Amino acid sequence: MSHSTTRALLKLIKHDLSAIGRNVDETIGRNATNQHTRSSLRDIRESIDTLQSKISDLGKSASILTKREEEILVALSSGKTALAISRLLQITEPTVKSHVMSIYRKLDVNNKTSALSEAARLGLLPK
Repeated sequence: MSHSTTRALLKLIKHDLSAIGRNVDETIGRNATNQHTRSSLRDIRESIDTLQSKISDLGKSASILTKREEEILVALSSGKTALAISRLLQITEPTVKSHVMSIYRKLDVNNKTSALSEAARLGLLPK
């Protein structure tokens, strides 16, 4: 499945979950007198929120990084410098730095520590 197809599918699922969540919220409001129903619906709403969060993470991790960015991320996680990575991958140091900035942008972070933490959370780093 292509990246664009995957993203489109995830967007549709998120949209459907949002609609279901709104219906659950409305139903909770209408059944305010039945505590058992309210409790069950709140559990359903919590599950919907959890699914939406996981889908967002899946959307981010669905190969948002290029193969080269993934290679650089792995090298960064092992403590290599930009210079060492450039030598390892036989590319220039400015190119490595450009890829690192792209990784930061895609992961919505500002530094190496945050990038590695977010990448680990998203399952982008080998275990």
